[in-house]
Amino acid sequence: MNQKSAFEIPRNYKIIKVAMERAQLKKVYDDPQIEHNNEKVLDYLTKDYQGAAQFFDIDFDNGKALVSWGVQRGSQEAEVYNKKGLLAAKEKNFTDAIDLWRKAHYINNMDPDTLYNLALAYFEIGNHTKALDKCLEVIANCPVYFRAYFLLGSIYSKMRKFDLAATTLNKGLIFQPDNVTALVNLGAIASILRDNQEAIQAFEKAIAISPKEIKAYLGLGKVYAMQNDVENANRCFKLVIKLDPNGKLGDIARNSILPEKELALVLNDEHDEQTFNDIKDAAELYSHGFKLFLNCDYGNAAQLLSRYVHDKAKDFKAWSILAICQLRAGDKDKSILSIEKALALQTRNAALYKQASILYDAVGLATESAEAAIKARELGKDDSVTLALLGIGKAFQGALQESVRILQDAVNKNPNNLKARFHLAKVLNDLEQKDAARQHLEEILWTERQTPLKQKAKDLLQQIV
Repeated sequence: MNQKSAFEIPRNYKIIKVAMERAQLKKVYDDPQIEHNNEKVLDYLTKDYQGAAQFFDIDFDNGKALVSWGVQRGSQEAEVYNKKGLLAAKEKNFTDAIDLWRKAHYINNMDPDTLYNLALAYFEIGNHTKALDKCLEVIANCPVYFRAYFLLGSIYSKMRKFDLAATTLNKGLIFQPDNVTALVNLGAIASILRDNQEAIQAFEKAIAISPKEIKAYLGLGKVYAMQNDVENANRCFKLVIKLDPNGKLGDIARNSILPEKELALVLNDEHDEQTFNDIKDAAELYSHGFKLFLNCDYGNAAQLLSRYVHDKAKDFKAWSILAICQLRAGDKDKSILSIEKALALQTRNAALYKQASILYDAVGLATESAEAAIKARELGKDDSVTLALLGIGKAFQGALQESVRILQDAVNKNPNNLKARFHLAKVLNDLEQKDAARQHLEEILWTERQTPLKQKAKDLLQQIV
């Protein structure tokens, strides 16, 4: 059914137009009347998507609702600032871009493009708290601005709020159901949430749209691996290797190939132990060890991977996985030796230095943890976890003011990094900044997550006079 609007779009208005499939809306609102009743669609969309529009209209054509959302254009001065901001961002000068877009937004606070650009710039410099605020403001003002939903999904992922990330990406996919990047991201998040069915559906849809989407095959393979579906997992991994034979994703897939024959996951008797001992081939040792690692059987995984690196001593990836297995199996000393073997093979690998910092911190080697975190940061790691470890190390060394600055950056990048927040509170308390310390400790206590840090925060809060 076609129905044209009776309204003319006013001049000097910025108009954002989006198309929404009736079939998608039927799923969202769970209302079969949407299929034929335009008034129903008008009611739903006006309620949920008008926002702060000064002009809002809906047409219908070929099974789609065509939404026009508009606000009056701002002054020429605001547009000049906006264009200068775009030029600065193109040169990766996000600090100047933010300053210019803030000026443009101050002059014209109704322009969703400027607000979105601000959110994206804050995201690029790692200030996820401000990026989140601006992104939510975009959506509140202009709910049809679908790019903001995809950015918001990425922000929530960085903050490890995976439920919200999945919900937000699905909202964006209402407008762009064939957005391959969003589908791959949704698949990855669903797999983290152990929602394997949604993960498989998202990855398979991405592949159907883009048959050479390597990340979708890799993600799908990992989901099948978690389900112990060896045949389908290896089929996906082999496709990744074929599509990216010399690349990083190809290497990951090559190392993820699972053994075709099943192996007992727990050693209960001499027969099972003999089964492990019968494995001689290096590739098979790695495959079985990696599968045990995926199944969280760290002790047995460490046994097989230790035999593998005995023959393949230059495989830094295997050493790094072995280090994780050994730590989680309770063998701290061997874990440190293994990660240091990996570092000796890859002296400029930021991810390895970050992993080393985490391991050193876990075994109580604060100085070594800080040194590894510094190296990781020098090589490009600037995420919340790396900054938290660096800040903790600085506090241990007595550099309290520097520690506060770094830990505050870690919290800004990810407000849900409770470890960073707790250690920030400790340092602030040491600096006699009691009120600020209390605020961070109370934030930890208010969080929904169950973590031992809550008790530590409660104990420290009681000590603050």
